[in-house]
This record gives sequence, C-alpha cells and structure tokens, in this order.
Amino acid sequence: MTLRTSERQRLLLMGCGGVGGVIAGGLLRGGHDLVIVTRNEEICQALNTDGLRITTPEGEWNLPVDTFQYLDEVEGPFDAVYLAMKGTDVEQAVRDVKGILAPEGYVVTFQNGVVEDRVSAILGRERVIGALVGWGATMHAPGVYEMTSRGEIVVGELDGRLTARVQQLRAMLGSIGPATVSDNIYGVLWSKLTLNCATSATGAVTGQLLGEMLQRNAGRRLALAIFSEVVDVAEAHGISLEPVGGTLDVHRLYLPPERRAGGWGFDLVFKHAIMLVVGSKFRRLKSSMLQSIERGRRAEIDFLNGYVVERGREKAVPTPVNAALAALVREIEAGERAISPTNLKELVHLVKRD
Repeated sequence: MTLRTSERQRLLLMGCGGVGGVIAGGLLRGGHDLVIVTRNEEICQALNTDGLRITTPEGEWNLPVDTFQYLDEVEGPFDAVYLAMKGTDVEQAVRDVKGILAPEGYVVTFQNGVVEDRVSAILGRERVIGALVGWGATMHAPGVYEMTSRGEIVVGELDGRLTARVQQLRAMLGSIGPATVSDNIYGVLWSKLTLNCATSATGAVTGQLLGEMLQRNAGRRLALAIFSEVVDVAEAHGISLEPVGGTLDVHRLYLPPERRAGGWGFDLVFKHAIMLVVGSKFRRLKSSMLQSIERGRRAEIDFLNGYVVERGREKAVPTPVNAALAALVREIEAGERAISPTNLKELVHLVKRD
C-alpha cells in the first residue's frame, strides 16, 4: 500500500458537533486538507460565514473551512473519512461515503460506544480504524467549540497490527492533542464502554448530573452492577480490557454476581471510594444521551447498554441490569415514561433481586 504524506491526504469529516468541531479545529491548525459535511444547516452556515471558532487549553482560534450540508456537493476521492456523528447515524453515513473513498482509503470511528462491528460489516475490517477520544468537548453555539478537558486520542487497527497508516494517522491527530496507537483497540474501546454504560444511560433516565447520581449509595451500587456486567461480556468474548486513560484498571471496580446485590466489606468500601472520586471530578458532567433525548434525537442506547446485552446474549452471559436500563431509555424515547430520579429506585430493586 502506498500512503500519501499527511500534507497530501484529502480528509473528509462527517459530523461537526462538539467532538467533531474540536477534531476539525486541530486538523485545520495543523494545516491538513479538510472538508466538512454536516447535515445541520445552522452549523454549516455558521462555519462558512464566520469560520470555525475553537477554544482549547492552549488558546483560541478562528479558522476558515470548506463546509457542505450534503455529501453530493463534494468531490472525491478522499484518503480518509473521519466519522464524528452520533452512533445512530453512523451506518447510513458509511454507506454514503463508501463510493468516495480512495482505493486504499479508510474510515476512522470516533463514536461514543462500539460501532466498529457494524461499520466493518459495510466496508470490511481492513478499511476501518477504531478511535477513542479521551478529552471532553462541547459546542456552545453553531460553529463555536471548546475542548473542555485534556486527554488523548487512542487509535488502532481492528486486527491489532501496527501499520504505517495507523502511525500516520496518529501523527496527524497529534495536531489536536496527545495521540497514541494501541495494538488492542477493542480492549481500549470496551474499557471506555464499561464507564459509558454506567453513566450515560443512567443520566438519561434520571435527568441527573454524574455528581448527583454518584453521591448516593444507590447510584454507586447501580453503576458498579452495570459496570461489572459489561466486564463479564467482554471477558466472555476474549477481549482483554485496557486501563482507562492508561491508569484506571477496570477490574478494580468489578464485582462478582453474588456481591452485586448488596453487603459490605473492605473491597466494596474501596470501590465506592473510587466512584466518589469519579463523581467529584466529573460532577457537572451531563449525559450525552440525556442531551440527545432532550433535543428530540435518538439515543445511542443500541451502541452502549443495548450493545452489551446483544453481545452477552451471544455468549449466554446474563445482563439483567443493562437490559432493564436499555428498556427504560426506550420507554422514555417512546413517551411512555418520564425522566426522573425515581427511575433509579426501579433499577436498584432489580439489582437487589438478582
């Protein structure tokens, strides 16, 4: 395979919400050849009129960028397509870009949840690179972005090979912030999935910030039960979980099935203490799934807790708490249930029964 140099690569970014905007800002600052396609008319107009405005811990920038609302307005081929839309839209986006990828082109998945299996089913595993974003991002207004916390991007080939193209990708993403390559990207993605499953959907059904949920013993107990079910499913599939952010060993929060219903002991005190620290550090974190529901958009439950339930079923691993949580989210989406902290009680009762 002959790779273009990073200066010559044509890049297409699909989606320009909070994460997509910060990615775009870093790539533009790095001088890369980038085109953006966003279905959001307000974002598209703002970017074309006022440029991309971004704030990071390093400073503020206003950057011009070519932005389009429809894919048929851009001319391929592109050497790489960065997928930064919600997981609910990713499969259609992949089908749309398939015809404008260069012969050796690939896509990079930046979703909140595990979408790589579905993307690979459309393009083939050899044309997909997985990515995990470790920093926070928000869009304050159309075209106005902020990197809200520091962190790194981790990328990796789905088969674990350390290829020239993934090394090139790491170097290019370095214009955004720290970037590393993993030879176990599924282990990285699933470790983040354990935390996302324990926080995103719970925030969506309760309407609470992360700090509010984890202040309560019931919230921490529920999070540990959800978390532990995800670990069970990952291990059943032979996925070796990586430390989150390179530091937090997810196994330190694991509870075996017989300990999830309650009781105490030094190990539980330790795990609850970790959850309190997490809740304090990210106390103002509002669930992205909650934000989607509030905006009338589909929740990414099928790529988080729902995905865990599906993969657990394949290996006959029980996931009752994740299944119940996914069901609550779907009821809220259907207008059959209100978002309320009282939903937490229903889930905690399920944990106690099991």
